[in-house]
Amino acid sequence: MERPQYITRFLIVSITLLLSMQWGFSQNTTYRDSIYKAYSRGKMDKWLVIMNTCEKNANQNNLEEQFELLSYYYGYTAWLIGAEKFDTAEEYIEKSEEIIDELLEESPENATLQAYKGAYIAFTIGVSNLKAIYLGPKSMKYINKSIELDPENIQGNIEKGNSMYYRPSAFGGDKNEAIEYYVKAVESFEKQELVTNNWMYINTLTALGQAYEATEQIQLAKVCYEKIIRIFPNFMWVEDELYPDLLERHKL
Repeated sequence: MERPQYITRFLIVSITLLLSMQWGFSQNTTYRDSIYKAYSRGKMDKWLVIMNTCEKNANQNNLEEQFELLSYYYGYTAWLIGAEKFDTAEEYIEKSEEIIDELLEESPENATLQAYKGAYIAFTIGVSNLKAIYLGPKSMKYINKSIELDPENIQGNIEKGNSMYYRPSAFGGDKNEAIEYYVKAVESFEKQELVTNNWMYINTLTALGQAYEATEQIQLAKVCYEKIIRIFPNFMWVEDELYPDLLERHKL
């Protein structure tokens, strides 16, 4: 059986989803449930079909629909980079940045857009590591601006957590501090009731579990993975890989 290709986290970013009512996580379920099903089974071919349909139908004058399309571009771009399909990734980076830049012109102080801009700069680093020296600080400028504008912003906290997790400690990285941002993002998802079939929520929980394990907080990692399995049965990445691997490694 072909191994499912999950969207993986890399460098200083992981996959993120921009679907909020605060210019972030939409309540529109037209594509959301199908995207979640594709994500949970590692079926990026299905993701592409849904994304193309959204692209075809999205109204350029409808802000929510543009954000929804942008979120699917983002998840797919992350997967392309993880799969080393860099040429195609660059195409989606260009498409997405065009949308982001247009929206930033209208709302330059929007915290979610600031975080998203920082994340997309990091995608560019994912395509070419040689650009990290000068693009890394630029990415962080946008992410830090997001947190300054709104310390509770979901997107900002996810991106800040990613940056702290993946940056070397010599350059300010701190996995324990990353956990604090992931926890804040998870709590915000739950307070805003943005949990049901939300692939970004489950992805953030997964990132939190991995961060716990990386910092030797094994019992917390176990509890986190068990929460995922309880709330999202049949999420293959955790149920078939991360959780049993954790149990085996640590003789639990």
